[in-house]
Order: sequence, then C-alpha cells, then structure tokens
Amino acid sequence: MKIKCILIDDEPFALDILEDDLLAFEQIEVLAKFNGAEDVIKYLQNHQVDLMFSDIQMPGLLGTQLVRTLENPPLVIFTTAYHQFAVEGFELNAVDYLMKPIRKERLAEALKKVANLLGLRQKAEAETSNNYILLNVEYKKVKLLFDEILYIEGLKDYVKIYLENRVHPLLTRSNLRGMENKLPEEFFLRIHNSFIVNKSKITGFNHSKLDIGKTELPIGKTYVDIIRQELG
Repeated sequence: MKIKCILIDDEPFALDILEDDLLAFEQIEVLAKFNGAEDVIKYLQNHQVDLMFSDIQMPGLLGTQLVRTLENPPLVIFTTAYHQFAVEGFELNAVDYLMKPIRKERLAEALKKVANLLGLRQKAEAETSNNYILLNVEYKKVKLLFDEILYIEGLKDYVKIYLENRVHPLLTRSNLRGMENKLPEEFFLRIHNSFIVNKSKITGFNHSKLDIGKTELPIGKTYVDIIRQELG
C-alpha cells in the first residue's frame, strides 16, 4: 500500500532534500509540495492524503496553526529546526517531530510509525461490517449494532457510547476522530467537537441544538451548515 503524502516548507531547498530522502522508501508517494500552509487547506479538500510533512516556523500560518484549522487532518510529521514547538506538536497528536537536518534513520523510524498507524486503521475498518462495529470494552471485544447506538461523546483519549435500552454508556479507549473514521457516514454524523450522533435517532434540531429522544446535544458552529445539508 502506498502512503500518499504532501510536503510543506517555506524553504524550497529543504523541500527538495526531504523529497529526495523519501524517494528511498518504496511505500511513499509524494503527491505535492507547498511553500506555505495556506494552499494546503484547499488541496486537502479535493485530495486524499495519508500523511503530511510540515515545517512549523513559516510566514503567515504556522504549521501547528494549520493542523488546528483542519477538521480531519491527515497524519502529521513536523519537521523543524526549533525544539520549543515539540510539546505543542505532540499535543496535536503528531506522529513524530523531526529536527533538521533530518537523519535518514530518524525518518525511517517516523515512517514505520505511520505504517503501523495506518495498518491499525485498516484493521479497524475491516472489523466494521455492514451493520455493526467491534470495539474493545472492559478488556473484551464487544459487537455493537449501528442501530442500537444513539450517540457518542468524546472525552480526549476515551469515548462514551450511549445505547438504546441501556442506562449507562460504554467506555472505550479512542479519540472521537478515530471513532468517526470507523463509522459509516451514511449512518452517523459529527455535530460537535465532542459528539457524533446516529442520524436515524435524531428527533429534532435547530441552529444550535439537536435532540436524540429526550437528550439535547449542542451543535458546534462549524457543523451547522453540514447538518443543514444532511438533514434539510
């Protein structure tokens, strides 16, 4: 499987060096190179990208700011000459943080992490059938039918899954973005940074709130237009 990636750096020479180094890895396909972050947002709206190599200290939009603006960013490896951005980089769930000049051994380690993460994602997708998902709950695999899921709440490294005919939600280790990637879009809808809902369970909504039965959930401002398109 090819890992499709893009490269972002305001120094053309640095871009060329990184691209040359990546050519040594057969699984890597470089789709595009950018000298700034602004054009990347539009590109990602129209292209499927697995991995993004991004410098941080750039004119205009910083690499870290770029990641924060993306609703569903690809995997990210930051490349920089500055140590002080490391903490923020890992807070953004970056796969790795490579210091320039980048050693080929470190690049290989970072790409191995990427391959492992994409492999886990594929495995999770394979576990998702037409009408159910398998999740790890309390040290065992649990099969959940899509139709019994009401909504899902994100809690940083965990999610709560609220089900029909069950008082207490199930808790599984994942972030909401990871859970969103496992669920089919035809059945589920992200309505907030913290909530995903089952479309078939929605009983009402307005510009700021959505009802799942008697439960009222907030609608994030960035999701209003998406919800209007989906639900009319």
